[in-house]
Amino acid sequence: MKNPTPTFPNIFPILRTLFSITVSLLYFACESDKDNSAEISPPNFVIIMADDLGYGDLGSYGHPSYQTPNLDSMAANGLMFTDYHSNGAVCTPTRAALLTGKYQQMVGMEGVIYVRGETRQTGLDTANITLAKLLKSAGYATGVVGKWHLGYRPEYNPVHQGFDFFRGYVSGNIDYHSHYDNAGIYDWWDGLDSVSETGYVTDLISKHAVNFIEQNQQKPFCLYIAHEAPHWPYQGRNDPADRFPDTEFNSQGSRQDYQGAYQEMVEVMDESVGEVLNVLDSLQLSENTLVFFCSDNGAVDSLGNNGVLRGHKTQLWEGGHRVPAIAYWPGTISPGSTDATVLSMDVLPTLLSLANAESPINYTTTGTDFSAVWKDSSPLLERTTFWRYRGQQAVRQGDWKLLTRQDSTYLFNLEQDVAEQQNLATNHPEKVTELLDTLSQWEAMIDRTPQQTK
Repeated sequence: MKNPTPTFPNIFPILRTLFSITVSLLYFACESDKDNSAEISPPNFVIIMADDLGYGDLGSYGHPSYQTPNLDSMAANGLMFTDYHSNGAVCTPTRAALLTGKYQQMVGMEGVIYVRGETRQTGLDTANITLAKLLKSAGYATGVVGKWHLGYRPEYNPVHQGFDFFRGYVSGNIDYHSHYDNAGIYDWWDGLDSVSETGYVTDLISKHAVNFIEQNQQKPFCLYIAHEAPHWPYQGRNDPADRFPDTEFNSQGSRQDYQGAYQEMVEVMDESVGEVLNVLDSLQLSENTLVFFCSDNGAVDSLGNNGVLRGHKTQLWEGGHRVPAIAYWPGTISPGSTDATVLSMDVLPTLLSLANAESPINYTTTGTDFSAVWKDSSPLLERTTFWRYRGQQAVRQGDWKLLTRQDSTYLFNLEQDVAEQQNLATNHPEKVTELLDTLSQWEAMIDRTPQQTK
């Protein structure tokens, strides 16, 4: 009898099934990894700061005639701040607070660095820890375009403060066309190198901002766009240059129609914001990029619009430091507004938290992470905040604000009187005493740091 031919079950369907299951598992594992990777991918940051833009200088903040569609769209589709404040009532202090996350007095930058005189020799000490240094350590590409105003001398240049890239000017303002500063010194830089580049400053800032984003799209980046507009000189795109060396010139510009120039400068800046938003969209970066817009202080005079707020730049009335601010992040920040009290120095701890970046053990911030106002609509913990500039002191505690200036003391309830028209000091002497004591304690703390500017 012949041995029967052995028979085996047909295993090919089984193998095909196993193969299909394996491929499916691998696919879902890869998709899961991609999802997890997307979740932990660090967000990009674009900080846009206007110069001397008043609280009411945008359509979204109530201006009746200025055309600012890009910033208005950010406000409509992002988070609009109604109680955002610059740390200073002038340029330099606010920028120092923004970049260090501390009261400007603690880093020696209480006043303006002027184009002439001894302050021209001073600047933000490079020993300070800055936002750029912290994010660079976390793997970010860092860049600044536009106005620096934290030191004229090469040792204070942005490239020594944590920024990989700098294209702009180091002084407080330059001619929008010739690029000479208020002392008749040419002021346009590529890092440490003075460079000749033609063009309207706002347009140049746009060009280099867009280039930076395009060149760094494959990695997380933080770009600080510091506009000159609408700071004087009041010059539009087609106005002549006014400043040249060894010539007499009007610092505010030769154009007779200052108001028309101011409007044009605001609207061209808005165009620049639109160019930045467009490149983020075209590179599909918008949903992973927080764009934060603010001003460095209130409008300087009647050309600007501080809305109902009292006072202007250099003053510690609300008009000097309450400014427009917008946080825009499609898919992450829902449209709305917040009355959370936020200051310039709060930007650093907020971005550091969003980047999940660590700070050195020896670093402390006086700012507050405000990302909770859009993450879960949580109110920020109540805190007391302070301002000081040229014989003026202000302290804010909840709705109460105490202001001292020229030997006079004012007390306002900002919830009821944001225009600061009714002085309640005589009605609430106990609150005045309490806030004066708090102010004295704060000043004793910050005065431990020597001041370099006046």
